[in-house]
Order: sequence, then C-alpha cells, then structure tokens
Amino acid sequence: VEEVELSNDKENIVIIGASGAGMGAAVEIRKRNKVSDITILSKESVKGYFRPQLSKMLSDDRVTIESMSIKGDDWFKENKVKLMLNIVVEKIDAENKKVILANKEEVPYTKLIIASGAEVFVPPLAGKDKKGVFALRYAKDGNEIKAYAKGKKTGAVIGGGVLGLEAANELMNLGLKVTVIEMADRILPRQLDHDASKILEQIVNNAGVTFLKGVGTKEIIGDEAVKGILLDNGEIVDAEVVIVSTGVKANTKLAENTGIEIKRAIVVNEKMETAVSDIYACGDCAEFNGINYALWSEAIEQGKTAGINIAKGNYTYATIIPSTTLNAFGSSVFSIGDIGSDPNTEYEIYEGNDRKSYIKLYFKNKVLSGGILIGDTSKTVELVEGFEKNKSMEEMIEKFKA
Repeated sequence: VEEVELSNDKENIVIIGASGAGMGAAVEIRKRNKVSDITILSKESVKGYFRPQLSKMLSDDRVTIESMSIKGDDWFKENKVKLMLNIVVEKIDAENKKVILANKEEVPYTKLIIASGAEVFVPPLAGKDKKGVFALRYAKDGNEIKAYAKGKKTGAVIGGGVLGLEAANELMNLGLKVTVIEMADRILPRQLDHDASKILEQIVNNAGVTFLKGVGTKEIIGDEAVKGILLDNGEIVDAEVVIVSTGVKANTKLAENTGIEIKRAIVVNEKMETAVSDIYACGDCAEFNGINYALWSEAIEQGKTAGINIAKGNYTYATIIPSTTLNAFGSSVFSIGDIGSDPNTEYEIYEGNDRKSYIKLYFKNKVLSGGILIGDTSKTVELVEGFEKNKSMEEMIEKFKA
C-alpha cells in the first residue's frame, strides 16, 4: 500500500466528468483527504466506465456497462463521493466559484476539476443526420448501434484509425459485410511504417473487410435511413449502418468566458492547473505543452496529477509516451515511438518475420527509437521498457531474437 500524507483541509471539490480523468482525480483526492466533499457531475446516465472497451459492447454480450465500470456503487458509498448523473453543465461562474447547470441550479465549489472529455468530430457531410449514421463515443451509442445493426447486411466505417478499425471489427462480428473508408494512402500511417501497413492491410482483407484508402466521403445517401456512401471518386459503397470515426475534438465550451486559456484544448501546467486559480483540467479536454493525445493512459495520468495536487500533494505530470494497441481481425498490433518517421534521420533496423508474427525495431545511434509488433504481441512489455530505458541495439536484438 502506498504511503500518502493525509490532508484535513475541508474543501468542496466539484468534478465535471466521470470518465478516466475525472474518476482518476476523485480516487487520488479521497486517498489523501477523507473530509472534503467530492461531487462528480456527469452528463451520461451511467457511472464512468472503461471507454477503450466500448466497441466490444457491439458484438460481445458479456461486455456491459457494469462490467466496464471504473468503480462500483459500493466505492461511491464507502468513499462518500456524490455522483450526479444526467447533469448538463451550462457554464462556470469562476468569479463566484459556482457551476451553473442547464436547469439553472447552482453547484458551489472551492476547487473545480474540468474533465469534460472530447466529442467525435463529425465532418459536415451531406446526409450525416440520416437514420443509421452513428458516432461511437458513449455507452448509449454502443447500445443504439447494437440494436440498429440487427438484421442489417452491410456496414461502413468512415475513418480507418484505431477506433475505426475496432468498430469495423465489431460490425464484422455482428455478421455485416463491412467497408472502411480512409483518406490516407495506407492503413494507420502515423502508427505504422509502410511494411507494417501492408501486413495489417492483408490481415484486414483476409478477415473479409474491404479497406478503401486514398478516398474521401462525398455524401451519405438514402431516403430517411442510410443506404450507402457516395465516395469522392464517384463510387458508391453499400451501407445500412455507418459509423463515423474521424477523430475527436476537446470539449472546451465550458471554459469559455472564464479567463481560462483555451487553444485546441484547455491549457494546463504540469500540475493540471488552468490560468484561473482553483480550476484544474485533465484528460481529453486538456492540453499540456501543446500536446493532447486523447489517449486513455494520458487521461488516467492527468486525472491522478490533478487529484494529488488538489489534495495538497506534490506531483508533476510528465507527457506520456504515446503507444498504439489494436486487437482486431483475429490479430494484434502494438507500436511505440519513432518508427522511421523522420526523413532526415539515419535509422538502423532489426526485422523479424515468421508466419505468426512480425517484429520491427528502429534504432537511432544504436539506441532503440521505436518498434512495431504484429500478431504475437507478447513482448510488448520488453519493447516499452527498452524504449523508456533507451536500451541499446545489442541488448534489444538479443531479447527479441529468442
């Protein structure tokens, strides 16, 4: 058990958002302070849940909101944390230290954490409001897609990033004939190099999913309900269910007109403090040093940082090392670090390829700079450790040869 210094300050702490960052903050505060009031406001109708598992709900009946919950009802009772669901926050009155709800109720605070997350960015496509067009961000979206997809034959995902590929995998598991539409000229161009993209594309195609690259969506077609997608090359893709997965944008509206600095997201320092005293931000709605990866691991770490600092601890956030994990189409992919993305750098490469798995390690000046695993990803821990500890080429090849 970690030893923490307890604080007996009686604060009235309000947290907007009950997902990874908001819950992470609440847990840390309660560890260190047993007397402050903690109220969590959530616009969702359910407790905070492990969002990366969301797409699994579509085809696996064992994955439910309860099974994904970050903390159960008992935790809230035992820790005297008040969770208010279905709450829409209209604005923050920073001067008078209160949060104003859509129903005009006021919630006073002495310390405030904004952990309001992000929304799916849906491009302004003609036909995006037709029945059968979804974004998958919240539990309710998962339930709606699952119900709507019953009995349908064809589906499409606009956007072939990690989340888009996971969604395509789930629609495939539901028995739909699926097409993924990606504007980039290859699969996961930021997370994989050219060789690895080719291998993953093969895996996707072998699973029976059509991956279209280098094309955009012009219009979503159909009468009231979606029937297909018109591509910018004039082709039409049949789709009775469409999931839009074209990235996310930070929910920053609440922070407007408060004195809080907002760029692409709410600007915070290494303690997750905003420009306004006693207001913190963390997770997908926040950016530190201009970086917001919108990754679960980042939200958890930032929530922890905000919580510890509010509870009089001293903890500074260090930007996480972004990594990519994809489990879909009967295979697994993991990548981390710099995988040859700088054209001006000389890399040395170690490559291992057998029928079960593909390994590629990149080195700069004989030190590991990044790596990719496809198929058997059991050496993920070794790869992450090698990356974090700047391990040498010799050492890494020795480890991965075995």
